[in-house]
Amino acid sequence: MNSVSNNAVAITGIGMISPLGVNAPLCWKNMVAGKPGITWITSFDTSQCITRIGGELPPEYYELEKKEFPKRLRKQTTSASRIGLLCAQEAIADSGLEVKKLDPYRCAVITGSGGSSFQSGRDEQDSDDNKFVVLREMVNAASAWISIHYGFKGPSFNIATACASGGHAVGAACDYIRSGRGDLAVAVGMDAMLTRKSINGFNQLHALSEENTFPEKASRPFDRKRGGFVLANGGSAIILENLDMARKRGARIYSLISGYGISSEAFNIMSPEPSGKEMAKTIDLALKDSRIPKEKIGYINAHGTSTHHNDLCETIAIKTIFKDDAYRLAISSQKSMIGHTIGAAGVIECAVTALSLYHGIIPPTINHEEPDPECDLDYVPNEAREVNNLEAAMSNSFGFGGHNCSLVLERHS
Repeated sequence: MNSVSNNAVAITGIGMISPLGVNAPLCWKNMVAGKPGITWITSFDTSQCITRIGGELPPEYYELEKKEFPKRLRKQTTSASRIGLLCAQEAIADSGLEVKKLDPYRCAVITGSGGSSFQSGRDEQDSDDNKFVVLREMVNAASAWISIHYGFKGPSFNIATACASGGHAVGAACDYIRSGRGDLAVAVGMDAMLTRKSINGFNQLHALSEENTFPEKASRPFDRKRGGFVLANGGSAIILENLDMARKRGARIYSLISGYGISSEAFNIMSPEPSGKEMAKTIDLALKDSRIPKEKIGYINAHGTSTHHNDLCETIAIKTIFKDDAYRLAISSQKSMIGHTIGAAGVIECAVTALSLYHGIIPPTINHEEPDPECDLDYVPNEAREVNNLEAAMSNSFGFGGHNCSLVLERHS
């Protein structure tokens, strides 16, 4: 379909690292296959933790990291920064852009991370680590490293809004392109918060699943027996371009981002507003910004954390906006497979939504075995679904602190 919105921005490159793989094609393949990526944690001692499972990155990632980052650079960076830079490199390569031909002052790098200064549980602390503590733990470090790597001299900054960080980064990148101030933006979400400290902290909030016996079954969004989210490491990057520029250079366009909505619930630092009205407001703002009739939305990539309140409130919000039409929508959550990557989640899920539009396939919500009478929509249970004529889709991110973001994407033709 032709873009309804004159402000549409093209997604021309995707990079991804998750518990399911070290590149976007592999992650996508395993998501479509419904492969679980949650395992028992082996990278650090969990004997004193209530939750002992998580979404660890595969061994291949650490081989890649060792190859790409000299020892000195590893000391200067956190795991999140390294994940972010590797995802950006994949996305740039995937886009086919000739970086040397770009105006560096019209290229932005906007990252989203809820804990970019965290060292992952696998990182070993060297004796002289404090030498680089400031450089390593600056919350803006990832965006700076990516900008330096490519020589991009436009805006470069990090957004920290917990689980909505990645979604907000994509929204800010869209604004940069739509304003006419730039031609290209790299939007990156990354986090490596799977640490003993994080697990113990989230356990104190009763937010994590405690299903240690069968880790692959622990993350079960919208299922009646859901009992909390599973923490994971990961990242994703997408390349956003001016649509005319992308078309002129013959770029492969995965999809368009046609609008987004952001809001703050101003309700509770941890819990969503129980009526779902604030999530609904965010979805409504995104639809209005996109100028796409809600009847054209066929798929929602849900925030779907596998916590009782989030999944219920998101379901109520979808029903509030789409009313009876909500039962027509396909809805799924990749967190069922990879867990919750915090700041990375919004970009991972935006990228997956773009791939769904491009390939006409919706990845499943795995572990959906016992329907919840209060969550009674179509959550694409357990098996991927091929869809014809999927024109437009949404991706939701709702974070601690009441930070909400919804993105609207549409198929390019």
